[in-house]
Amino acid sequence: MSNPLRRLMLMVLGSCAVSALGACSSVTASTRPTESLTVRELNIVDERGQARLRIGAPLPDPKGLKRKVKAVGIQFMDPDGQEIGGLAMLDSIDFRGLCFDSTQGYEALCMSLLQGQPNITFRDNWQERISIGVVEGVASVVLNDAQGNPRLRLEVDKDGKARVEEVTPTPAGK
Repeated sequence: MSNPLRRLMLMVLGSCAVSALGACSSVTASTRPTESLTVRELNIVDERGQARLRIGAPLPDPKGLKRKVKAVGIQFMDPDGQEIGGLAMLDSIDFRGLCFDSTQGYEALCMSLLQGQPNITFRDNWQERISIGVVEGVASVVLNDAQGNPRLRLEVDKDGKARVEEVTPTPAGK
């Protein structure tokens, strides 16, 4: 091999070696944790690329539905990208909650603070069926019929006085 060709080969190999060392040092630098990340939305996707977990401010509307108010928080999605629950804050109505949705899209189970008061709600077929909460110091359990009308109310006030109330629905046509 001629002298100029040999020098060229050594220069190329040397450049490759320096580049490789530089690449190794940049790998080390890129594995250090980032101090801060500022984004409006972060999507965690499954192996097919479908978003399954979304952190957003604000969160987008669920597929086929429209939110009544802006939500900020974490959205859980099924394999088709349909919202199935979330951990959200709705600032306009002072709501903070963890809710899980039915396959029809309504909140079937919701644990929340609504205007600073704790509440747990169970819904079936879009109707509120059971509500457990504390409002102004009164703890209550309310059982509703299939149409969402209260039928039984159990309460204990802040002084410890208990009350059981059977609620008779208004007859149809009145």
